[in-house]
Amino acid sequence: MDTACPYTLYLGRLASNSQRSIASQLNSIADLLDWPEQDRKAMFHKIDYQQASHIKAMLMSAGWSARSINRAITAIRNIVKVAVMSGIAPEMQAVQLQAITKVKHGAHKGTPLNAKQVEKLFGQLGKNQSVTGIRDHAIFALLLGTGLRRSELIALKVSNYSQEHKTLHIEKGKGNKSRTVYLPDWAFEVLIDWLSLRGTDDGYLFLRIARGGHLQQGSQLSSSFIYSLIRKTLSAIGIDGVSPHDLRRTFITRLLEQNVDLNTVRQMAGHADIATTIMYDKRDQQVMQKAAAQLSYQSKGSQSC
Repeated sequence: MDTACPYTLYLGRLASNSQRSIASQLNSIADLLDWPEQDRKAMFHKIDYQQASHIKAMLMSAGWSARSINRAITAIRNIVKVAVMSGIAPEMQAVQLQAITKVKHGAHKGTPLNAKQVEKLFGQLGKNQSVTGIRDHAIFALLLGTGLRRSELIALKVSNYSQEHKTLHIEKGKGNKSRTVYLPDWAFEVLIDWLSLRGTDDGYLFLRIARGGHLQQGSQLSSSFIYSLIRKTLSAIGIDGVSPHDLRRTFITRLLEQNVDLNTVRQMAGHADIATTIMYDKRDQQVMQKAAAQLSYQSKGSQSC
């Protein structure tokens, strides 16, 4: 692919984790549109208002989250902007794409798991003691135990892990920001089981596994693999329509249910703005009912409110 291609120029400006994530999203769109694989990168800067509107409707029908749809449309807009600045697309094309409205958060609320569903999931994962089963168990433990984004998970190296402190260091999270996440004991124990098989030689923390349980050293899992793994594993226990980001929603919601303060949850999730954390809050009506029942203005020794 010519390095002057608007698609290539745009992705080249992004952090490595964002590059993989955006490229995966755009590739999924190209699959849905049935674009030829060899031509698709050169087709994104040709998207006009009518086609972008069709893509938005198609993604909503496919069950994509509002955040994912808005992010994909923004990427398309930016690719077209690069094409305009490169002189290979008309300025009006970019102007018209600005009229594509965002999908409101709440139209697609996501599907956070409840405690019983998570318990059922780990019960099923614990039954598979093959090399692949132990690796997959550790993947779910980290996603639900730390709220990692899948791009952050697949980028982890063994050197990012501290057994002494039970932490993982995220070198380049969203916005190219680094952070340290802390492992709950149950996730730490599952990760230890995986490392006893994988070994502690440096390289990617999670590896591809060939037939016969042979680890492919130096190989990195893909975002699409994590997506398929989550959908397939949860569907097998009767939980359909769950995305990788829903596990992140589960992590954040569970912390809030356990009365962890919003700012601490924000830091644990790697959010720059607490408003973003609030949008992930999926606590139900029972939480509000309980809070209302506990509300009192009665001072000690007083008989009235």
